[in-house]
Amino acid sequence: MEPLHPFYLHYFNVLDVAFQPIVDIHSGIIFGVEALLRGTDRLGFESIHDFFDRLYEENILYTFDLLLREKVIEKFCTIPNFQNLKLFYNLDNRLLEMADFAKGNTSRILNRFGLDHKMMVFELSERNEIVNLDNFTRLMRHYEQEGFCVAIDDFGIGHSGYKLLYHCTPNIIKIDRFFLSGIDQDAKKKLLVRHIVQLATLMGSRVIAEGVETQRELLVCKEVGCHFVQGYFVQRPTLESCEILQKYTEISSDLLVDKRLKNDQNIILKRLEYLSPIVMGESVESLIDLFKKEDELFLVPVVNSQNHPVGIVHEHRLKSIIYSPYGRSLIQNRSSDLSFLETYMESIPVVDLAMPLETMVELFSLHENAPGVLVVESSKYIGYLSARVMIEAIHERSLIRARDENPLTRLPGNFMINEYITDIFETKKDSVLCYFDFDHFKPYNDYYGFRNGDRVILLFADLMHKVLSQEYFKGHIGGDDFFLGVILNESHTFEKVCREIGRLVTKFTEDVREFYDVKDRDRGCIIAEDRFGEQREFKLLSVSVVIAHVGMETTIRSSEQLHHLFSLEKKEAKKAPNHIVIINV
Repeated sequence: MEPLHPFYLHYFNVLDVAFQPIVDIHSGIIFGVEALLRGTDRLGFESIHDFFDRLYEENILYTFDLLLREKVIEKFCTIPNFQNLKLFYNLDNRLLEMADFAKGNTSRILNRFGLDHKMMVFELSERNEIVNLDNFTRLMRHYEQEGFCVAIDDFGIGHSGYKLLYHCTPNIIKIDRFFLSGIDQDAKKKLLVRHIVQLATLMGSRVIAEGVETQRELLVCKEVGCHFVQGYFVQRPTLESCEILQKYTEISSDLLVDKRLKNDQNIILKRLEYLSPIVMGESVESLIDLFKKEDELFLVPVVNSQNHPVGIVHEHRLKSIIYSPYGRSLIQNRSSDLSFLETYMESIPVVDLAMPLETMVELFSLHENAPGVLVVESSKYIGYLSARVMIEAIHERSLIRARDENPLTRLPGNFMINEYITDIFETKKDSVLCYFDFDHFKPYNDYYGFRNGDRVILLFADLMHKVLSQEYFKGHIGGDDFFLGVILNESHTFEKVCREIGRLVTKFTEDVREFYDVKDRDRGCIIAEDRFGEQREFKLLSVSVVIAHVGMETTIRSSEQLHHLFSLEKKEAKKAPNHIVIINV
């Protein structure tokens, strides 16, 4: 390979590398970093794409790219704990067109730094026009055969994404930012991303939500089953390697964990079966020994050196090898490793312990022949769930929720409300807890009947969902009493929460008027008997609320104490002009 002209060596010396972390979407533990080129603007190029166009035109694209790889890998080795990270490196689709393109160069660089092949992830983007699809897939297969991981970047933004998946299966798919921007407010984007995740999981690929910038976008990506997240919400690209963290606590924060998911996890953990895995690269004999040691074992999970699941080997598939004409020589050959058995390895859905049970079952159901799912925590294998066990878990969860949910509104009842309050006090989280009580509900219920009373209760429950985001815990104490809780953070300040609750109170007061006859609505009251049997006027329905700001230094320690406080303060709320009382506890 000819050395670069000094003019282009100047390019190389000016350029620098920034890294952006890619983290587990549930735990916040770092999975890898993407290398991003910086400095092309100082060389007079409007964009990085223009810079690589110039290299391509000068027929030095591959030569220069190899130098960049070495520069990137060298800086990657300065990141704390780099040995356990993946390095995502962007490839230009046109490399294969270069006359000096050759095998083995990246391997030599990695060997020089003592790095394993599997830590390198080559990203091929479909954002650029793919003129020759055969060349593109050939480039993917080339790096797959060399032992590297391959990712499709900007998936869904080009015209060839699904064709690429048909011709070859990448290890990782990165969903383009276009589909994630505002996904929390766009049902069509959410549907498309859900289908991409399902397809990727079915094919054995992992999914990275790329370019996530807000908490709400992150929550939707979690909900639809994305495995990893990258974007400004996690961390902006940085030129300083020391700024890359091992864990991003804002991703794993309890603020982003639905309380119900914790209950799902407890149900799953009770049933999780740990099947001893085999590591990619171990001998076929080791695999056979595993089956011999455990009589009831019918499948073995296959993991890589970092304990990430890559598939399973079924006992019946192994037998087909043993009893083949070459089975004996295969077993006796201790140098044979599991890479030879990749042909016999089957894909299986991989789910995260933090996923909702419904998502686990949904991903499992899409896989026609899977006996169950492999479960990971922080991307690492922790056990196996069979189809039967998943059905049992769903049944148990349904029974628990059915016992506690209010039969009318389907909101969590007193058990889950008290559990939520207890967690707030135990963890001393800065939060807001609210108690709602309708005004003049009994006269309305007596006058218009209990069916209309139920309709009013359902109206309020529906408004809670419409006015308040999913970060709020919404509960139904019973009758016309409701509960609300939310953890305070940058997105939900105390002032903003109070405004949103005020909007809920106002919206209910306005909408509930439609549940009255015209004459009562125009009069602004109903005339009915009071408890003493005398006719009197009762104002139209409204709702009063006690808003309790629970600070970290609160002296309240139990849900009983809080409920007692609510019962005292609701009288003051009913007297207030806006029907709201705010207290600090």
